[in-house]
Amino acid sequence: MEKRMEKSNRLSGISGFFLDSSKLEEIKKWSSVIKGITTNPMILQKDGVVNIPEHLHKICFLVGDNFPVSVEIPYSKMSDSDMYSLADKYHAKYPSNAVIKIPILPDGRSFGMIRNMIKKGITVNATVGISFAQLALAAEAGAQYISLFWGRSEESKSKYQEGPGAQETLISLLNYIRNQNLNNVRVIIGSVRSSEQIRIAFSLGAHIVTVTSEVLQKSLESKRLTETLNQFDQAYLDAKKDRSFKLI
Repeated sequence: MEKRMEKSNRLSGISGFFLDSSKLEEIKKWSSVIKGITTNPMILQKDGVVNIPEHLHKICFLVGDNFPVSVEIPYSKMSDSDMYSLADKYHAKYPSNAVIKIPILPDGRSFGMIRNMIKKGITVNATVGISFAQLALAAEAGAQYISLFWGRSEESKSKYQEGPGAQETLISLLNYIRNQNLNNVRVIIGSVRSSEQIRIAFSLGAHIVTVTSEVLQKSLESKRLTETLNQFDQAYLDAKKDRSFKLI
C-alpha cells in the first residue's frame, strides 16, 4: 500500500499545461512544455484508437515515468464494480502514469468511488465538472485533480441559465480549496477553446489548463510577431551582403 501511495503522490502536485490528445506525433511535438496528457472517450474515438491498452502503453513509453496520463472510465452507466475493476487494471498496468478520470455523476455515487480509489493508492481526476458544488464535493472526496470544463460551464450559463459561468465558478472553487485547506487538490481547466480562456484561467489561479494541439498552436500566432520576425530576418539578410560581416 505504501508503494502505491508513493507512486500516486508523484503524479500529484503538478502545475502547467496538459495536452488534450492521444496522438503520438502531437505528444512528441509539445513534450518539452507539457506536464501531462489527458484523454477521454471522444478524443480516443476521434483519433481512431480502438485498442486502448496498447495505445496507452505507447503514450506511457513515450512520456516516461511519473508523467500523468489521464484515462477516463468510458461509460457513465457502468456498474460500480466494473468501474473499480477497470480503474484497478489501468493503475496496475501503468502505475507511474495512470490517472483515472471518474466522471462526476448526478446521483452522487462518484464520490464514494473516488474515496475508495484514493484509499487504494489510485490517482483520480474527477472530471466533467460544470458547477461549483460538483467539483467542491469531488475535492472533499479526495480527488487529487478536479476538472472544470470551461466552455461547457459557459454553455450551461448561456443555454440553461444554470450557474454563474466558468470564471466565477473557478474563483469560488479556488477560495473553497484554500479555506478548507485542501492543499493536495489541483484544479484543471478543460474544454478550452481560445488563448484568451487560457490566459484568464491561469490569471485567476488555475493550477493546470489542458488544451488541444490546435488551441496551443493558435495561441502562439500573432501578426505582430510574424511582422517582427520578418523585419529581423531582413536585417540579417541585408547585413550579410557586407563582405566583412561575421556571425562569430
